[in-house]
This record gives sequence, structure tokens and C-alpha cells, in this order.
Amino acid sequence: MTRMSLLIPAKFFFLLAILCAAVGMIGCKGTPIDVAKGRPSDNDIPDDVKSDYDAKEPSGWERLSPENLGKTMKKAVGMGPNQKIGEGLFDEAEKLFAAKEYDKAASKFAAAADRWPNSTLEEDSMFLKAESYFFADKYSSANDQYGELLKKYPNTRHLDATTARQFVIARYWQQADESHHRWTLVPNIADRTQPLFDTPGHASNAFDSVRINDPRGPLADSAAMAAGTMAFKRHRYEDADYYYNIVRTDYPKSKFQLQSHLLGVQCKLLKYQGPGYNSKPLEEANQLIDQTLAQFTHELGDERERLVKAKAEVRAQMATRDIQLAQYWDKGDHYGAARIYYAQVLKDYPQTPFADEAKTRLAVLEGKPNEPPSRLAFLTDWAKPKNSDSNEPGKGAGSSPGADQKTTLAQQTPPPGNTGSDNQNQQAQAAGQGPLR
Repeated sequence: MTRMSLLIPAKFFFLLAILCAAVGMIGCKGTPIDVAKGRPSDNDIPDDVKSDYDAKEPSGWERLSPENLGKTMKKAVGMGPNQKIGEGLFDEAEKLFAAKEYDKAASKFAAAADRWPNSTLEEDSMFLKAESYFFADKYSSANDQYGELLKKYPNTRHLDATTARQFVIARYWQQADESHHRWTLVPNIADRTQPLFDTPGHASNAFDSVRINDPRGPLADSAAMAAGTMAFKRHRYEDADYYYNIVRTDYPKSKFQLQSHLLGVQCKLLKYQGPGYNSKPLEEANQLIDQTLAQFTHELGDERERLVKAKAEVRAQMATRDIQLAQYWDKGDHYGAARIYYAQVLKDYPQTPFADEAKTRLAVLEGKPNEPPSRLAFLTDWAKPKNSDSNEPGKGAGSSPGADQKTTLAQQTPPPGNTGSDNQNQQAQAAGQGPLR
């Protein structure tokens, strides 16, 4: 047997071993979904969907800080992170959840999340812990736990289910408050489905959580509209206008577009406090009315007549503002400013009763000064610096105008017998320059 014949079987078995290893790797690779647990494995989750929280192991004195002291003590006594123990606790919690023992299941899910943090096991445990509270009718605890999940895992795969649960909880609290309202500082002792204090405030926060954490989700516009309606019913028109504006601008295809426009007009009119206050709500209401009439030409129906009346009311309020400003300046004798506002009323609101008053006052103010006379003229005249004539050449303290004039004429007129050149020499000698050559 030659040397070449011995090398061929060796190469053959070597290639066969490599091929078997490759087939084994392909067949043994874990799939993204763990069939036994129903969860994805940590290594198969892309980085862009993992938690934004970057776990950092404390070292040195950091282990004794208040936020790390508990973890350090647990690790010292053997209660630190352990994947195997965490998975075992998760299995026990699932069995309790299936048996509808929700309080015990919530405790087990919390223990499972604590034993293997920053993992899909913790993410699923946090979600199922919130679900346990939800089915145990502890809606306040469930809402808080859903919020903790979204805070640590904003891109969680349970996002749709979490926001749906929060929306249902917020809607339940909204209806409970409408049926039986309690003052903010009155505690809730008997009903565990509601928060301890301020049920409508917690409902509004839950609606905000749905919209903020899933702004393009199917419930985002409904959450904004519900929060605005709650604020409107509580006479918080500034907050209601804010939410209705979100619906109009951020969700142009929402089914609540027409409703948000109509309620937005009402909010702006109710926000206006009178001629002595800011006119911005009136200007925004006038603009929104025009936008609504143009955008919803065929959908308005009976609301069109109400909008036309609202626009007339807005114009009347704006005319009242201008005529009162004109009267204010008119009474103070600032006729220039009064004429400006009277002219503006006559130009912008010719069909209102204020136009006749403006026209009459403009005729009366014709020829009057723009500014009133100074009532402290004696003080202003006394404070003005006096014009001193002593610095002018040829004028002294005891000189008279007639003498000054004669002196000037005498200097300009040469004496008899002197020529012009002699006169120039005399002037130069007087100035100390000597005779002109």
C-alpha cells in the first residue's frame, strides 16, 4: 500500500467530520421563539429592540450606595442573579396564573424578574405581573406595573397589549368618576379598583401614557380625545384645548377630526375672559371657525349655522375690545390714539353698532391735539436748562443789545481817512498779530 493511498481515506474522513459538524450546528441552533417557554432567547433579540437600560455591575464603594446596597446584600447571601432559579420561579408563576391565583402569581413573577434582571425573562415577568394585578381587579397596581415595564423596555414586544390595558383602565376610571365623583383629597378606602386619591387625574395620566408610549398606535388619537373630553367636563378649558389641538394636528386621519374642531372652538370661546384680557383666544377661535367651515363643507350639517353664529359673536367681541380701547384713550385726552382705534372699528366692523359711534367721535375729535396738555408744565419748564447768552462774542454781563449793535457797526465802519488796508492792520494789531505787510 502506497503513501498516497493512506492519505486519501484520512482526507475523506476529515471532510466528512466537518460536514457532520456543520449539519449539527444548523440543526441545533436556537430559534428566536423558545417553544417550551414561549419567549425569545436573549441572544437572538436584535439590539434595536432590546432594553435601553444598560446594566452596569457596581464596584468599590458603589456597592454600598442606597440603590445598590440591597443588590449587594442579596448577592452576598446567595440571592443574586441566577437564570436557572429565575426560570423555575417563572414556571411556578405561570402555573399559579393559570389556576387564577393572581396575587400569588404576581409575587412569583416579581421574584423571577428579580433573579434574572435585564433579560427577556424579566420583561415577560414584569408584563405578567401587571396582568396578574389586572385580573385581580387591582387596577392601580396594574397601571403602575405597566408603566414600569414601558419605562425599562420602551420597545417591548408587549407594547400593544400594555397600551390596550392602560386604555381600558383609564376608561373605567373615567366612567367611575362620572358616576360617583369624589373630591381630590377624599381617599378611596373601599374600592380597590380605583386609586387612593384623584381618580380622574390618574385616568388622564393613563391616557397620556397610551399616547406618549405608542404615538402611532391604534389607540393614540382616542386617548388624546378622551383626555380632552375629561378636561372639558371638569371646566379645564386650557387643558382640553391642548388635547383637541393634538388630535387636529398629529392625527389628521382620525375619526375625531370634526369633533375636535367643534370642541376646540368652544374651548377657545370659553377661555376668553373679556375685553380687559388677552385677545389671543378670540383670534384663534376666529381662525379655527374659518378652517372648520372650509374643511368640513359637507359634514357639518346643523353645526354650520352654529359656527356662523359663533363667528358673528367673535367679531362682536373683537369690535367691543377695539371700541373700549378707543374710549379709554378718548377719556384720557389722548386723541391721536383714540382716532386710530375709532378708525379701525369703522374699517373692520362697519356693520356693527359700534361703527356709528366711531364715526361720530371721529368728527368730534377733528382738529384736537394728539397728546393732552402737560399738567406739570411748571415743573418741566423749571427743570429745563436756561439758554445763556454770555458765551456769545461781543456780549457781556452788563452790555445792552443797543450798545452791542453800535460796537459791531463801529468795528465794521472804517474812520475817515483810513483805507481798507489800514482798517485791516488795525484789526490785526488788536488781535496781537502785528501790521500786515
